[in-house]
Amino acid sequence: MRSVLSDDSGAMEIPLRLVVYVILTAVILAIAIIGLSNLKPGMTTDTMEKQIGIIKVSLNAMQYGSARNLIDPASPAGNLRTFNINLPEDIEYLAFGVDPDPDNNGNLTDTKENLITERGNVIFYKSWKGSKIRVPLEENIELREGLFDRGRWILNNANGKQYGIVLRGNGKFSITFELVYDTGSKERYTLAHHIDNFNAYIDPYDPAALANSVWVSVYPNSIPSDGVTRASAIVQLKDRKGRDAPGEVVVNLTATLGNLSSRNLTTVKGRAATDIVSGLPGIAVITASSIGLNPGSTYLAFKQVPIILDIKKWINETAPFIIPFTTVHDLNYSLSLAGSGTEALWEWPNASIEIDGVPVGEETVDSPTLITRTFSQVTLPAGDHNMSIKMTNDLFIPLIADRNLYVESITLSEP
Repeated sequence: MRSVLSDDSGAMEIPLRLVVYVILTAVILAIAIIGLSNLKPGMTTDTMEKQIGIIKVSLNAMQYGSARNLIDPASPAGNLRTFNINLPEDIEYLAFGVDPDPDNNGNLTDTKENLITERGNVIFYKSWKGSKIRVPLEENIELREGLFDRGRWILNNANGKQYGIVLRGNGKFSITFELVYDTGSKERYTLAHHIDNFNAYIDPYDPAALANSVWVSVYPNSIPSDGVTRASAIVQLKDRKGRDAPGEVVVNLTATLGNLSSRNLTTVKGRAATDIVSGLPGIAVITASSIGLNPGSTYLAFKQVPIILDIKKWINETAPFIIPFTTVHDLNYSLSLAGSGTEALWEWPNASIEIDGVPVGEETVDSPTLITRTFSQVTLPAGDHNMSIKMTNDLFIPLIADRNLYVESITLSEP
């Protein structure tokens, strides 16, 4: 009988079992690693699709809101949306409105001229190992990169181009879009409050499109009729969908008021401009036409140059001060007084104005320093006039109180 202490038959079994266990464990780990590597791209795609789906719906809803006028600094903000975006670590880029790598060479900064890069209504994203995914948006959506200029966001038009937005690098991003309106191009854009360094340009036009019409716009849309201040009249060729079109054609300009620097313009890449000035007030209708194209027109307001009456006089009695002046045109005027006053017995002076015997209004000048008070509007014919200015509540008590009115100037301007 073999002693248990001397039985070594199990000595060979233990290493073999251990080897089997190690092999099985390695196989399981390998399967897990392969599974995880296959699962990660799927998780990334799912994450991106969910985020882009939410953005797509929201961008579409934005188009039915109000738009900010890009030219008017006082225009209220347009419809705004802010998106918080999380880019997984294996995403190379997320682009709004443009294909940042149209030649598919992996370099986002070397896009050559005249490559088709999309026209704004699209989203692209690409993983480092996967293919480029294109997500189309509604036809009326025009995504554009913004530029922060003098306290407000405008279109980035560097080098005469417009640009899309490219986000690169994993992590969290916050990007705000605003609906804006360009009165020059008559286009509504969904403007990103964001600047990148990729210069991924939007297609300036459809290369296959032919000009269908000519549009004309002015900037600014109102100027003084002083014979010196000029506005720019800009013409732009458009295709049937209202998009910028290329071409060199002769455009004829006419204006019902004012003087154009040039009445015959030749467009370069579909665009041309000239100046207009006027010494007469009124509304000018500017029309652009070209053979074979639908004409376009716009309006430009020439404002009356303000009439400023320098008075610089204290009025310390109820007797009126009379000042003559002359108007050149039959117009409606807004009248304002710049002046100050002295208080007496808790009451400030009241300034009353009449023109040609007709009351214009009465205002209290309640400040010891210069302030401006605006009176009612008044319609005056061209010709000579007399303005009467008086203080209606004069008060003088020797050594106790003295109420006086100081008139620096009177301004008559077009409303």
